[in-house]
Amino acid sequence: MSQYHKRMSGGARQKRNRMILAKSDVCHICGHPGADAVDHVTALARGGSDDDPDNLMPAHHQPCPTCNHRCNLEKGDRAWAPIIRRSITLQRP
Repeated sequence: MSQYHKRMSGGARQKRNRMILAKSDVCHICGHPGADAVDHVTALARGGSDDDPDNLMPAHHQPCPTCNHRCNLEKGDRAWAPIIRRSITLQRP
């Protein structure tokens, strides 16, 4: 059963995202610095929450300067574990 999620207003969401990216700009998907967006680890469509800070992590929306992946777009609403496995040798922070 899907649950209705109320989205934050644009200004509040932008402020929250700036605060998250100020703490760290390391993409939680590829592990490279330079993240420019905030990703829901568990997508809202899969029951994730805007209210849980552990569900919000930096990610690359624009191409990553290191691996050239658009991590957030490639991940979509899937779980992130299969995406991370694309680079077995990549060490996570």
